[in-house]
Amino acid sequence: MNWLEWFGYAASVVILVSLTMSSIVRLRWINLAGGIMFSAFGFLIGSIPTGTLNLGIAIIDVYFLWKIYSTKDELAIVEANLGSGYFNHSWELNRNEIFRIFGDTDLTQDQRAFYFLRNNNTAGILVGHEVEPGTFCIDIDYVSPIYRDLKIGQHFISESRIKSVLPKMDRLHATADVGIHERYLKKLGFQEMDGRPGVFAKGL
Repeated sequence: MNWLEWFGYAASVVILVSLTMSSIVRLRWINLAGGIMFSAFGFLIGSIPTGTLNLGIAIIDVYFLWKIYSTKDELAIVEANLGSGYFNHSWELNRNEIFRIFGDTDLTQDQRAFYFLRNNNTAGILVGHEVEPGTFCIDIDYVSPIYRDLKIGQHFISESRIKSVLPKMDRLHATADVGIHERYLKKLGFQEMDGRPGVFAKGL
């Protein structure tokens, strides 16, 4: 096979991978890249319908990405009752993925829990506890895949709006056991603490 055939296969793989994304934003970005690649492939081999169709797909992806990034979401954080039926339902529904990211975490009475709301929909949960005066340790910061575009984390943690429900706290701690969680914390402004590998801190 020549390079053009390999390029066509690569474009197909990128489009295929995009369809496995649970995050709509990631799906659109990866599908956009695949659409551009396959459109170029179509024009290079002289197939105008293939090139035109995939160019149209890329334009549609650009349009929906523009809508996602230009739409102002209504975000809120509301304290939850750890013993409520609704919280238990949310916990059980997402238990496996929560454990995969944060480990086999047991809930205790000294923890506080909150719902992340996005456009009046429950988008995730946050659970933590005070480790010392003024310092709140985030044990779980879980957002459903469909809302995983960093908007919630940036709004409440990067920009310190979490103080609206934690007014006495001026510092956050979090522990990262997997690479994806560590990268997430760093994007939100956390820094690894000296002498404590895997433990991150951020001022509010």
